[in-house]
Amino acid sequence: MKLCVALIFCVFLGMAFSQDSLDTVSIDTAFIDTTFIDTAFVDTASVDTNYTDTTFISLFKDTASVDSVKIKPGLHFFASAGAQFINFKERSTFQNRLISKYNEYEKDFIEEPDGYTIPIKQNFETVNLAFPISAGIIWQFSDVHSLGLGMSLVYDNESVILTDKQGKIHNFKYTLQTFPIFAEYRLLISPNLISLKDNDYFSIFLRYYWLLPPTGIKSSWGNAKADFEPLGNGYGIYLGYRFWEWAALSVFGEMGFLSLDAKSSTKNGILDSWNLGGITVLVRALF
Repeated sequence: MKLCVALIFCVFLGMAFSQDSLDTVSIDTAFIDTTFIDTAFVDTASVDTNYTDTTFISLFKDTASVDSVKIKPGLHFFASAGAQFINFKERSTFQNRLISKYNEYEKDFIEEPDGYTIPIKQNFETVNLAFPISAGIIWQFSDVHSLGLGMSLVYDNESVILTDKQGKIHNFKYTLQTFPIFAEYRLLISPNLISLKDNDYFSIFLRYYWLLPPTGIKSSWGNAKADFEPLGNGYGIYLGYRFWEWAALSVFGEMGFLSLDAKSSTKNGILDSWNLGGITVLVRALF
């Protein structure tokens, strides 16, 4: 009887010991696995996050450094070229003179048409288009302000032909020749007001002009030379956009309005005053 009780007790202890061992192993294994997984996940996430953050910050800094390129203070040179629609309302004077000449040829033909041809007439263009070029220097004395001096050349030649009753060709023309110098002030527009990027891309240009010889008009009916006005002859207002830069080179696109009043004190029989302004589109290189 005692032997049976002893055997039962031993079996019971063995089973209890075996169960405790299994639970301890399973708990320890779970703890180890959990610790490993949590540590690996946390470490991996930390590494990936740090790498991502470092890469993002690096890219942001690079972008910011590229986009924040400023025009360095000091002296710079510029050259520009573009197109100008000249507001030359006095073109009607030359068109009327052309019509008068054609009427003479036509009247001569009507009086004696036999054996002759009908006179032919071309009209002057109703739009005066010129392609001005400019050059000068700029003093950039802050990130926002700059001053400049420059000179321009504007040339527009308008030519037509008439034929008389004998078929002879006659050429009539007038030429607008403008040689202005100008003083310029550039104001940077804050990116908070207008910008396509977070940068100093937009500017306002204010220019004041003086007309120098040989500004004037040459035509088939005579010439008119513009007088020099010490107080100036006009102004220009432009909106500029700096769309490309590389090292010390900046390229602007500009569009604005120009008004240039010319007067001639000589009795030329053509014009006493005229305007050479209009809408202008320019591309400027600053270096």
